[in-house]
Amino acid sequence: MLVLGLTGQSGAGKGEVSHSFSSFDGVVCLDTDKTAREVVEKGKPCLTELCECFGDEILDSDGNLNRKKLAEIAFSDKEKHEKLNKITHFHILEEIKKWLAESKRDGAILAIIDAPLLFESGADKLCDITVGIVAPYPIRLKRIIKRDGLDKKSAKMRLDAQPKDDFFEEKCDYIIANNGTLRALKEKAQLFICEILSKS
Repeated sequence: MLVLGLTGQSGAGKGEVSHSFSSFDGVVCLDTDKTAREVVEKGKPCLTELCECFGDEILDSDGNLNRKKLAEIAFSDKEKHEKLNKITHFHILEEIKKWLAESKRDGAILAIIDAPLLFESGADKLCDITVGIVAPYPIRLKRIIKRDGLDKKSAKMRLDAQPKDDFFEEKCDYIIANNGTLRALKEKAQLFICEILSKS
């Protein structure tokens, strides 16, 4: 089973590429954004560790994670932010490993790890190949304003805090540039996956 790491900038079209890849027989995909939400659910070891590190004040009255409160504490200084990442990334990676083992057991040909923080989390080390999706800044800005209901200032702040094109170009084995229509992007994705599957 081949393992492909898929990453890219917010608003670059990674979700569309992931969806196109997953439409092929024998291809399975894990959305690590979903995994990241699951590992911090009530009763999970990750949430227990976060409480030990940041205190029970990060919980709401029902014992669930108060994301806003955690963000206020963890993003207040670099050291706390690094601790947060170290704890959450460890548990996310463990879930990815379990999923890969299950996918292999189920006979998948290609397993895709869809991860915005593919390299930052260390998930790239579990991959045979890595693919980055990039798109021009104005296109991404327009897209996330519409998609996430953000004002222009908030959208710019989010994009400016993320890695630039050269980060992905240097680290990824392949780059898919989303600089045209949605149809063109889907065609690029399908051609790419056909080529990868023919080699595996």
